[in-house]
Amino acid sequence: MSGIILLFILAIWFYSVKKISWFCISKIQSGTKKAVIHKVLFVLIFIAPVADDIIGGFQFRALCKQGAKLIYDVEKVRGKTVLWSGMPRTKIKNTIIPIEESIVDWVDVNTGEILIKYKEYYATGGWLSRFIAFNSVTRPYTFHGVCGVKDELIQLQNELNIERKYR
Repeated sequence: MSGIILLFILAIWFYSVKKISWFCISKIQSGTKKAVIHKVLFVLIFIAPVADDIIGGFQFRALCKQGAKLIYDVEKVRGKTVLWSGMPRTKIKNTIIPIEESIVDWVDVNTGEILIKYKEYYATGGWLSRFIAFNSVTRPYTFHGVCGVKDELIQLQNELNIERKYR
C-alpha cells in the first residue's frame, strides 16, 4: 500500500514541478534557450527534496571506503574464540545528513585482548525521509545507509577458524 501512495505522491510532485518550472520561465522568449532552461530548472526542482540524500550518499560512501576496514593480526587471531564488544554510536560532524560511527572490537575470551577491530557506519535519511518516515523508517531514499565489514568478517572467520560469541 505504501508503494502505491509513494507513486501517487511522485505523480503529483511531477505535475507540480512541471507547472512551477513553466511558470518560472514564462517571461522568457520562445526558443532553444527557453527549452533548455525549462529542462534544467525542472530537474533541479524535481530532485530538490532528496538533494541532501544524494549529497549525503557521496559523503557516506567516502566514509565507508576510508573507515570500514578490518584491523587484525593473523597470527594472534587464528583459531581463537572472540567475544563481541561494541561501542556506542557517535555522531560524525560536518555531514549533510546524520551519520553515526560505531567502533566494534572482538576480544579474546580468555585474555581480554582486542584481536579484531573495525568501524560500522549508519546514515539517517535527509529532511524528507525524516519528515515523512514511511512505516516509521527514516533511512535514506537514495542509498542503503548501513556499511560495515560483515562479508569480510565471515570470510575471515572461515579462513582462520575463529569462533565468535556475543554477550
